[in-house]
Amino acid sequence: MPKFHCVKRLCAYLLIIAAMLLSIGTVHAATTEESGRRVALVIGNSVYKTLPSLPNPANDVEEVATTLRAAGFDVTIGVNVDRIGLEDTVRRFLRSTSNAEAGLIYYSGHGIQVGGQNFIVPVDATLETPYDVETQTMPLDLILNHLKQNSRVQLIFLDACRNNPFNAQKFWMAEKLEPVGATRGLARIDSDLGSLIAFSTEPGQVALDGTGALSPYSESFIKRASEPNKEIRQVLTDVRRDVMAMTGGKQVPWENSSLMDSFYFIPAPPPPSVESMQQVSVPEGAATTRLPIAPPHDETGSALLVTLNQLPKTGKLSFDGKPVEQGAKMPAAALTALTYDSSGVAAGTVGLIGYTVSDPYGQATQGVVAITVSADAGAKLAQLEQEKQVRLADATAYLKELPRDVDTTIGVGPVEASLPVVPASTAGMTFKVAALPDKGTLRAGDRVIGLGHVLEAADIPALSYEPQIGTENQTFALTLQAANDDLPPATVTFKPMLNACDTSAAAPLDLQGVTTGKLPNEIVADEALPACMDAVKAYPEVPRFVYQLGRAQLANRDTKTAFATIKKAMDAGHVRAIQELSRLYEFGASVPRDAAKASQIAKDGAAKGDPFALHSYGKALYHGRGTKADQQLGLRLMLQAADLGHTYAMNELGYIFLNGVNVPADPERGIRFYEAGVQRNDIYSLNNLALVYRFGKGAPEDLPKALDLFTRAAEGGQPHAPTNLGRMYRDGIGVAADRAEAVKWLEMGAERGDYWGALDRAMLAKEEGADADSLAIAARYFALATAINMPGSGDPKNQALAELKRMPGAAKKKAEAAFAAELTAQEKKTISKTKSLDDRLVKLAKATWVKRNPRYDLF
Repeated sequence: MPKFHCVKRLCAYLLIIAAMLLSIGTVHAATTEESGRRVALVIGNSVYKTLPSLPNPANDVEEVATTLRAAGFDVTIGVNVDRIGLEDTVRRFLRSTSNAEAGLIYYSGHGIQVGGQNFIVPVDATLETPYDVETQTMPLDLILNHLKQNSRVQLIFLDACRNNPFNAQKFWMAEKLEPVGATRGLARIDSDLGSLIAFSTEPGQVALDGTGALSPYSESFIKRASEPNKEIRQVLTDVRRDVMAMTGGKQVPWENSSLMDSFYFIPAPPPPSVESMQQVSVPEGAATTRLPIAPPHDETGSALLVTLNQLPKTGKLSFDGKPVEQGAKMPAAALTALTYDSSGVAAGTVGLIGYTVSDPYGQATQGVVAITVSADAGAKLAQLEQEKQVRLADATAYLKELPRDVDTTIGVGPVEASLPVVPASTAGMTFKVAALPDKGTLRAGDRVIGLGHVLEAADIPALSYEPQIGTENQTFALTLQAANDDLPPATVTFKPMLNACDTSAAAPLDLQGVTTGKLPNEIVADEALPACMDAVKAYPEVPRFVYQLGRAQLANRDTKTAFATIKKAMDAGHVRAIQELSRLYEFGASVPRDAAKASQIAKDGAAKGDPFALHSYGKALYHGRGTKADQQLGLRLMLQAADLGHTYAMNELGYIFLNGVNVPADPERGIRFYEAGVQRNDIYSLNNLALVYRFGKGAPEDLPKALDLFTRAAEGGQPHAPTNLGRMYRDGIGVAADRAEAVKWLEMGAERGDYWGALDRAMLAKEEGADADSLAIAARYFALATAINMPGSGDPKNQALAELKRMPGAAKKKAEAAFAAELTAQEKKTISKTKSLDDRLVKLAKATWVKRNPRYDLF
C-alpha cells in the first residue's frame, strides 16, 4: 500500500487519534510453543476374520487422522491390519519418532489385557490357544516405551475396550501362563513424566460402539480436538462430558496425565496481521470511491471478523450499496469493498475509520484508516490503479514461473524447496495454501504450514518439506492461491526419494532407518561405498549414513576401517551401530573375539529398543554367554524382538520351547514361533519347521511338507537347508534316491559355509572309490569342512580333520593344486610357508572360500 506524505499538523493529529483508538488494547490468547515435529500412529481395526467385527473403528481412524493432520501431525495410519501389517505400520511409525516434540498413538479396535498388560489385536488374530497372544497380538508397551525414548511428549488414546469373547482364558506371557481374568476392558497404564494416557472408558470397563458411523469417544474426540486454542486436558474433560451424555452415563472416559507443559492440538497463531495506520485519498465530490484498504489476515487462514469502532464524521461510508453504521460487524474481506461518498465534503478534510479485527482464538488487533479528501486524488487513484495492474501482471508471471517438481530426500530433515523470491513489486502479496501434502511436513522457516494457511511473500523462498518415511515413489502437491486477487493457482510437486546410501546399504529392522534394508550379502560394495561416502559428506549430521558406510566397508572386507566407522556412528547416536559393534566383538572381526564385551555392548542397544540388540542380548542372558545367565529377562527381551518382527528371535524361541532348553519342553509353542517366521518368509524358520516335519519332532512326520520347506529355504539362501535336502536325496527319504541331486545340494550347502554339507559331500566322494579325482574332491571338502567348523557350535569332534589326515598324500596334493589355482601369487604367499600339508589345505580352503564372498550373515 503506497503511503502519502502529510503536513506536520495533520500527521500529529492522526497519530493522536490512532493512539486513542489503539488504546482499546489488543487481546492475546495464551499459547504454547508447538513448532516441533509431531508424529502420530493411528490404527483402526474393524473387519476381523474370526473375532466379532466392529462397525466403527475403520471410520473412526480415518476421521481422527484427518483431524491430527490438521493439527500438524505427520500421521502413519493402518486400517484393518493383520499381524504382519501391524508390524510394518508400527515400524514405519517408530522410524518417524526420532527427536519428535510430540508422539501420539490412537488405537480403535479389539484390545485385550493379560497379566496387567494391554495388547492390540490385529484382524487375523484368533486367540484360540494359550500361545496366541505372544504370536498374534502386539503389546502396547512396546510402542509406548520406544515413544518415551524418542519424543518429549507422549499422548496415548485407546478406544479399544470392547467386551471380547476370547476362546482361550489363559495365555503364555514369557515364563508364565497368565489368566485373562474378566474379559472386560483394558488394564490401567500409569503415565511417566511427559505422558498422557486416555481410555475411551474406565480401566476394566467396556466401551460402546454407538449407533452412528463413529464410536461415541471418537466422535467427540474429533470434534473437541479440532477446537482452537484448547488445552488437551480441557479437551478430554469436554470429551468425557460428551460421551457420558451420548451413552446415558454408561461410558465414562478416563485419563492419567503427568504432562509437564500445556499442549494444544490447534494452538493459537499470532494475532491477526493488520496494517495499523493506513492513509488513503479520495477525490472531492465523488459519489462512490472504493477505498484501497489493505486487507487483514492471519497465518492459519482463519475467518476473521471486522468490527467498525469509529466512522468518519463527514461523508458516507457504505458496503454493498448500503450505509454502514458504527459498531457494524463484517467479514474481513468486506473491508476491501468499503466505498466512500465525498459529496459535499471540502477538500483537505480528514476522516477516520477505526476497526478491530478478531480471530476465532479470541485475539484481536486494531487498525486505523485516515481518509483525506483531495482535489487531485483522482490522479492519485489512477496511479494506484496503474500500479495495481503492474502488480497483477508481475504476480501472474511469478505464479506461472512457480510450478516445478522438487525432489526431497527422505530422512535428512526438512529439504528446502528453493522456490524463487517474489518480485519486489508484489512484496505485499499473500498466498493461501489451497492443497497440501497429506504426508510429511511443510514448513516456512520454523513454522509448520497447514491447509488454508496464509503465506507472506517472504515465506515462499523459505518453504521446506520433510517427507514421511515410506513415501518414496509417491508425489505430493502444494497448491498456492493468491489470497486477494483472482489469479490462477500454482502447484509445486514434491517427490520423496531415498538417498542412494539407503537403497544400497540400509540395515533390516533399523528403527532409525528409512527403508526395509539389505542383508550383508546383498550389499554391493562398489555401489554402496561411493553412495554412502557422498551421503556422509552431504549430510554430516545424519549418523545413519555413517553407520551404513560402515556396513558398506564390511561388505568390502575392510573390517578395520568399518570398525572405526561403526563406532563413530554409535557415538553419534545411531542405535543399530551398537549391535553391529557388538557383533564384531562376538565374531572377532578386526578385534579380539570377546563374548563378554559383545554382550555388554548389546545390552546398551537392547535398552534403546533395537530389535537385533534385544535378540542378541536376550540370547546371551538366556544361555549365559558372555554375561551372567538370567533366563527370565533373556526370554522377555527375545519376545520383544519377536514382537517387532525379528525372525532370528522367533527361531531362537522356537528352538528353546521345542527342545525344552532351560524350560519344560512345549513343542506346540515352539512350532508357533517357527510358523510365525515362515509367515514372514524367513529362510531359517522354513528350515527349522522342515526339520520338525522331517523327523516328526513336535508334530507328525510329513516328508512332502519337509521337502517343500527345505527347498524354499534353500532357494532363499539358507545355509543348512541344502545339506538337509542333499541327505534326503542321498538316502531316498521322501524322494527317490538320486546321487546327482544329492551332490548338487550338498555342494551348495558347503559353499554357503555349512560344515555338515562339506563333510557329507567329502564322504560321498570318498565312498566312490579310489580314483584320483574322487579322492581329491574328498580332500578338498574335508579341508573346507575343517576350515569352516565353528568353535562351540559346530562339530566338537572335528571329524573332517580326522578324515583329512587319513587321506592319501597324492589326493591332498591334487586338492592343494586346485585350491592354489584360485588364488593370486600374493594371496598364496603366506600360506605357502605353512609346513604341514594338512594345515596348508585348511588355510587354502578358507582363503578360496572367503574370496568367493560367502554370506557371513547366515551364521
